[in-house]
Amino acid sequence: MNRRIDHWLILIVLILVVGGLLMVLSASAVGNPSTIGAEFKYLIRQSIALAVGLVLCTIAAITPIKTFRQYHKVFYILCGIGLVMCFIPGFSNTSHGAARWVGFGSVNFQPSAFAKIAVLVSMAHYLHNWRGQIHQLPILIRAIAIPVPLMFLILIEPDFGTTLIISALCFSMLVIAGMQAKHIIISFFSLIIIGIPVLIMEEYRLRRVLTFWDPWEFRQGEGYQIIQSWIAMHQGGLFGEGLGNSVSKRQFLPEPWTDFIAAVIAEELGFIGITFVILLFCAFLWRGFYIASRARDAFSLFLATTLTIMITGEALFNLGVVMGLVPPKGLVLPFISYGSSAMMANMFAVGILLSISAEKRDIPFDKGWKLENPPLDSSSHSSLVAEPLIIGEHHVSGQD
Repeated sequence: MNRRIDHWLILIVLILVVGGLLMVLSASAVGNPSTIGAEFKYLIRQSIALAVGLVLCTIAAITPIKTFRQYHKVFYILCGIGLVMCFIPGFSNTSHGAARWVGFGSVNFQPSAFAKIAVLVSMAHYLHNWRGQIHQLPILIRAIAIPVPLMFLILIEPDFGTTLIISALCFSMLVIAGMQAKHIIISFFSLIIIGIPVLIMEEYRLRRVLTFWDPWEFRQGEGYQIIQSWIAMHQGGLFGEGLGNSVSKRQFLPEPWTDFIAAVIAEELGFIGITFVILLFCAFLWRGFYIASRARDAFSLFLATTLTIMITGEALFNLGVVMGLVPPKGLVLPFISYGSSAMMANMFAVGILLSISAEKRDIPFDKGWKLENPPLDSSSHSSLVAEPLIIGEHHVSGQD
């Protein structure tokens, strides 16, 4: 097998994580009165999370992608156990009324960060086995059922945002797998019908939506951070106030090293700085889709595409919140915001992408595979038939 690592992806992620550490230091230590006496606390914690993430990334990158398929159930079950532990006294760590963390002394871990990946791995495995037959309703229903157990545990934490993210990612994978237009429409409206009651069930969720429509109405509450982020971005102008010179982080933005770190970037590095961050995530999107386009099989294609959407989608959503373009949600800026669980999970996802890229085929997907339309019977598990290819001295087939 011709194993090659995608060096462009490594470079993009390296720039993001190094820049992220620098901004966490600037937001939490340089001139921030709220961290006096513990200036380097968040930088040290983020560095430790990054170190663990690098280990997970390396392990995932050197692991053959078929191993992820083989042990997808184990990964799924372990994430399920972690989510259950969030509700067990002695293990759970509750913050702001939500039981989303498992605590071991001073170490807190958020299982839902990895649960997103576990769901995608299991669904990619299922859709690989039934590739080309997702238009059959029984197969589609079984695919939709895969994320339900973990989504239910996440929803009752409560964490509606992560539940919605998993739903969107699974929907994206189904569309990529060839879900019919009528099923897409039905699924889309079903999500709306189910999501709206769940959204308004909790008062704080409804307030977030109302804050999005008129932040000034809630300027002393939920709208405060959005308004202050607008002021910070305006203050930064084209070139920014200079690294470490943010005023908002000192007086106005609470915990600016977390969800609203992009506002600090915009104030200190200006429009040019925040544009560079956006371009980096666009580059990540490019490399992720490129890796997916050269995947060896349907499993790798589905997984690489949705992992790329997961990371870039969360980045764009976080930036949208900071700019007031979408309703507020406690979602970090991947690789940049302070957040140990998110950092480790995202690095693990990058490792999977590197593993897929290392086993990529030497010709584009559309030239080596063809999709046939078999009879619609449940006994046929595969409709994706690969014509044997000769690459050098190796014979490559699409069948496992």
